[in-house]
Amino acid sequence: MTVLYADTSAIVRAYLEDEPQHLWARALLLEGADPVLTSELARVEFASAVRAANRAARIGAQQQLLDRFDADCRSDGPIRLVILRPDVVLPSAYRLVLDHQLRTIDAIHLAVALRHRVELADMDMAFVTRDADQAAAAEAMGFDVR
Repeated sequence: MTVLYADTSAIVRAYLEDEPQHLWARALLLEGADPVLTSELARVEFASAVRAANRAARIGAQQQLLDRFDADCRSDGPIRLVILRPDVVLPSAYRLVLDHQLRTIDAIHLAVALRHRVELADMDMAFVTRDADQAAAAEAMGFDVR
């Protein structure tokens, strides 16, 4: 079994049917056997993405999609939101921004994944993203990127 750390870019694809690679992301993150982790920040980012999709008339039921995401993040759901530990994560994210020229939120997600990879040292962890720069940085940090 591999633990998947999913960046919001991949999570959004799993929920929004008109996104590229929707079926792949849905199968991997929502219907797969591997546990999925993401930062609690993904909930805020997801809400922003859903709101933007609603404004662009890409979706019809904004609240239903938000409720579904929240349900999927409950203890019996396919996604586990992990608590952001700023004292540990932000210094690591700072270094990632400088070393890999990542955007702030992308560096934070990668730093959260790095923290949990250490805590789950006895398990394999893959990083799931649709952002090319973040994927390159994750590969440089030794992640299997999907």
